[in-house]
Amino acid sequence: MNEKLISSIEPFYVMEILEKANKLEEKGRKIVHLEIGEPTESVHPFIKKEAISGINRNNDKYSHSLGLPALRNSISKKYFKDFNLKISPDRMAITTGASSALVLSLLATMSKGDEVVLVEPYYPCYPQLIKIFGGKVKIFTTRLDENFQINTSKFKSFISSKTKLIILNSPSNPTGVSQSAKVLKFLSSLKIQIISDEIYQGLNYEAETKTILNYAPSAIVVNGFSKLYSMTGWRLGHLIVPMKLIRGVQKLQQNMFICAPVISQYGAIGALRISKNEIDSLLSEYKAKRDFMLSALNDLGIDVGYSPDSSFYVFCNMEKYCKDSLKFSLDILNRVGLAVAPGRDFGPTFNGYIRLSYSSSFKNIKNGLKRLKKYIKEYT
Repeated sequence: MNEKLISSIEPFYVMEILEKANKLEEKGRKIVHLEIGEPTESVHPFIKKEAISGINRNNDKYSHSLGLPALRNSISKKYFKDFNLKISPDRMAITTGASSALVLSLLATMSKGDEVVLVEPYYPCYPQLIKIFGGKVKIFTTRLDENFQINTSKFKSFISSKTKLIILNSPSNPTGVSQSAKVLKFLSSLKIQIISDEIYQGLNYEAETKTILNYAPSAIVVNGFSKLYSMTGWRLGHLIVPMKLIRGVQKLQQNMFICAPVISQYGAIGALRISKNEIDSLLSEYKAKRDFMLSALNDLGIDVGYSPDSSFYVFCNMEKYCKDSLKFSLDILNRVGLAVAPGRDFGPTFNGYIRLSYSSSFKNIKNGLKRLKKYIKEYT
């Protein structure tokens, strides 16, 4: 066992909170879950219909290693429709979740010892994967008073000739903030390879939906079906890479994963048939949930200080109540039965924060905020 490597890897703390919450539920406790970024909407009938049709037609064997041609063609059409971009299906790989897309993109672009810049707060697995693959993490921190936007002048002096890769997450987990067009244009001008994690792309209800490919055609895009289409358990993502990298990605896919789950791929073809009106209705509901959560937090004396424009998260500064967000989150869970995500997951600067998800029902959100109020009143 590679003990040195394993000991250097941090747990995914929100998953630890979830697992502890599940254990309490097994013992009879009623837990409110605001920790996990999992949409609770039912899977759309189009998705189920295409998946069932695939099963009934006995289309349950391995697909092409890069994915079903029909699905890659559908994704290509979506990029043209949404962004006026002609993305060849030959540049795409369908993957086992967006996480696999991220793994493949790192393996295809990163060498041992490469410096990789992360924008903090960041998705928890980024620094862990970079460690696993032998890279060096360099963290650029965004600020609440700048709406978590990348300060371009500071970023320009932050990077160096050693910087080989930038990982961007826009819209962001945990903030729900999209980087502006100005920032995306700036990043594209740096001539540094960008991996853009756009898993929340499409869940935009304030900012205009953008992709890094509008500005940097050679960027790598990680995306998937989990968030916008509520297909978390279907484990399906997709990857777009420059043509020069696709053969390498294909060989990695063949050796590591063979292909993505085929029935899930058929389901995804159905997902891409969902109408704009239905998506707009979903976004309106998320926006209403966001507004409710921000108002309720303000009533609790928690000034969030910004308004998320995308996804389904609010990142809350709780430094007046805690210094260690993991201990704080565990205490909230044990005392009032509310599960939240500790800010420690998203970077060392934000250990005094918690992330709240509004991806569940209004009833669940109201119940969770009622428990948070009880905790603040009785235990802080």
